[in-house]
Amino acid sequence: MTQPKLTRQARWAKANPKAVWAHASLRSALRRGLIHPEPCEECGAEVVDAHHDDYDTPLLVRWLCRRHHRAVHRKIAG
Repeated sequence: MTQPKLTRQARWAKANPKAVWAHASLRSALRRGLIHPEPCEECGAEVVDAHHDDYDTPLLVRWLCRRHHRAVHRKIAG
């Protein structure tokens, strides 16, 4: 029987279990009120993403707007 084709997100999750765990831990902490989003550390925007520099510390994140979050990932990849 042929295996179903995995989506891009499913392939990423399978290849990055520690990141999946860190994201789930952060979502749980946010839901429980243990951590609260802060304004973007670069520009002060209120709508932010959480960026993990280290997946071993899932609650230690940098709060960045989408523009600055993407810039961090371009810098890492490039």
